[in-house]
Amino acid sequence: MKNTLWQLESVGLGLRLRDLTLQIEPGVTAVLGHSGAGKTSLLNLLVGFERPDAGKITAEFKRGSHPIPLFWVPADGGLWPHLTVLEHITAVTEEIAGQEAEAKQWLDKFDLTTRCDSRPATLSAGEQSRLSVARALAANAAVLVMDEPLEHVDPSRVGKYWQIIRRHLAEKNTSLIFATHSPRPVLAEARRVICLRDGCVHFNGEVETLYWRAATPELAGCLGEANWLEPEAARLWLRREELAARCVRPEQITVQPDHRSPLVVESSRFQGAVAELEVRHEPTGAVRTFFHRPSSNQLARGTRIVLKTLLCLLLCLHVAGCRPSATGPTIPVAAVHLWSVPPEGSLQPAARSLTIGNHGEVIALDTAGRVLVYAADGSIARQWRMPDCKIGKPEGVCVLRDGRVVVGDTHYHRVVIFDADGKTFKTFGKEGQGPGEFIYPVAVAKDAQENLYIAEYGSNDRVQKFTSDGKFLLAFGAFGTKPGEFQRPSGLVWRDGKIYAADAFNNRIQVFTDDGKFLNILGSSEQSLALKLPYDLKLGADDTLYAVEYGASRVTRCDLSGRVRARYGTPGTGLGQFATPWGIAVDSQKNIYVADTGNRRVVELQTR
Repeated sequence: MKNTLWQLESVGLGLRLRDLTLQIEPGVTAVLGHSGAGKTSLLNLLVGFERPDAGKITAEFKRGSHPIPLFWVPADGGLWPHLTVLEHITAVTEEIAGQEAEAKQWLDKFDLTTRCDSRPATLSAGEQSRLSVARALAANAAVLVMDEPLEHVDPSRVGKYWQIIRRHLAEKNTSLIFATHSPRPVLAEARRVICLRDGCVHFNGEVETLYWRAATPELAGCLGEANWLEPEAARLWLRREELAARCVRPEQITVQPDHRSPLVVESSRFQGAVAELEVRHEPTGAVRTFFHRPSSNQLARGTRIVLKTLLCLLLCLHVAGCRPSATGPTIPVAAVHLWSVPPEGSLQPAARSLTIGNHGEVIALDTAGRVLVYAADGSIARQWRMPDCKIGKPEGVCVLRDGRVVVGDTHYHRVVIFDADGKTFKTFGKEGQGPGEFIYPVAVAKDAQENLYIAEYGSNDRVQKFTSDGKFLLAFGAFGTKPGEFQRPSGLVWRDGKIYAADAFNNRIQVFTDDGKFLNILGSSEQSLALKLPYDLKLGADDTLYAVEYGASRVTRCDLSGRVRARYGTPGTGLGQFATPWGIAVDSQKNIYVADTGNRRVVELQTR
């Protein structure tokens, strides 16, 4: 299998799913969310049961010439009413010698032998759940998609069946994506998790990252009980000036009696592996609840206690989370600052595209359809909205010498130019494949004469050149994998008569003259420029290229011949980590700014 099972680009499905952009990798991935979050809708799209209203889904998986690359277990089990239990298994094992013996082995594993001649209507809900999973495993598919598997099975027996699933996946090198509303199977079975909320991706990444280093209290709660401690709370309740992680899980907190402590137990509730403790801080009267590891001692009301954290574990996690690069030279970073994206009502948008303004300000485009202008301290100096953003959000931005801001209005198939105050100055382009027309414009750059270069994708993958007033000059490139062709050109840089284009899905940077003649591809085998979905590209003051890699969650700095100079970043939510970073900018002081889209923040990397 390749490194991607599905790639989703700005996918929408009515009111159920909105603007989903994510990559689903081989292995075990859980889709987690409450009822109505969009889990079933997402799985329906992956298996082709439904089609998106917007965006694009690319699926690429197979196992040699195997006839069943994918098997789906829908929410209702999808059992065939006219077949018996045994016939459900033999129907998917027709090509296996001794299929009936093979089928009976599956029935035995899932405790269905005594019901082999029964039809689905006579089975209990738990038996139906077990049969649907047994049938999926027996099909021996390369990829399994299961919607709430084993949902109706007795909790005391679920672990046994998950063990069978786990063993099958390992033995057959099979991938699984399953939906659930419960953290337990996510923690026990999945390596990656996609958290959905109100039809949007709330988190997409490693399960361990979400569990130990959640970025917000809401994300921490996705995987069960957590204590969220801001610095002030850590000082008050734990007597600590600082804490390596704000998300502190119950197993990281112990409770000890201490007659001198200002903390007094108000109530205590034992819940098995976790205990819930209500504590009052006597000097201030503040009361809050903590989840902690239970002890054998009963904590009666009025007991004075101290709360202690397992500092060694926290410290190790903190150090691991901040590791800036897995291998090779690292971009030297003196300080990391995290800038927030302003909320939009109850939603938390994310930044996608970045550029540096004429006075050093950072200009961002976000998923709420806004243009945000950040001051040097990370505060919002001003902001304005796109003319319309109901059907999609913009990507690609640059600033002209007179302060005008040029934006690729991606899903409206045009370019919008704003004056320095955010008022619409001019628009040009319309939907189409002719000169001056666009499908999805996503990257904007300018040359020394302020001619504009606009890259687009959507089967019309190319770069078009315009005057600063929108007059079409020329176009170059086409969809494909050959030299000079693109699969989602996503970032553009002009330097000394050359255009450097980040060719995202082809995992490369291509070089052209600025009149459209193909020159070369950076990163031959001798130069070892390995990129994974480069989504944006900028030129630094040091005359090197900075690429942000959506697929590798890192920044790569290379010279103009393609030799890697240094890298920074690993996947995750901590300092020095990124989640599906989308855009990048570099200022005159060589400071780097990353649109850390999956973590819904802008990251400032102050270089030494």
